Amino acid sequence: MRLTYHTDYALRMLIYLAANGGRPSRVADVADSYGMSRSHLLKVALHLGKLGFLTTLRGRSGGIALARKPTEINLGQVVRQIEHDFALVECMRCDDGNCAISAGCRLRGVVAKAVDAFLSVFDAYSLADIAANRDVLANPLGIPSKAAEPA
Repeated sequence: MRLTYHTDYALRMLIYLAANGGRPSRVADVADSYGMSRSHLLKVALHLGKLGFLTTLRGRSGGIALARKPTEINLGQVVRQIEHDFALVECMRCDDGNCAISAGCRLRGVVAKAVDAFLSVFDAYSLADIAANRDVLANPLGIPSKAAEPA
């Protein structure tokens, strides 16, 4: 299994915001912290906002912030809503795909179970679980240590 860059960036953006203790951040700050493209990260932020994971704040002290508590953001839910394609083999791409043995092949079921197992690991964790070490995350991300304290 492999996640797209879009999902990877979304998860890293959520981690940054959780490590920032609930304080608003600028997309540019998140991009600079990770060395990512600002324009690509802006698209990710807009997508996360549409999905209800982020909120945007206007004005001088505005930016982006988590729309929910980190304990309420399930990683499995994030991955499922951002990833568009879990069809790992041809027969999963549409009803029968373009595979000559689709009608009698059992690979489709095996791959479906593998995808379910992959996602079930994400289901077992919240954003709070992976950002609980805020004090360790803050320094490499350039987040002031005060911000690493829970809001």
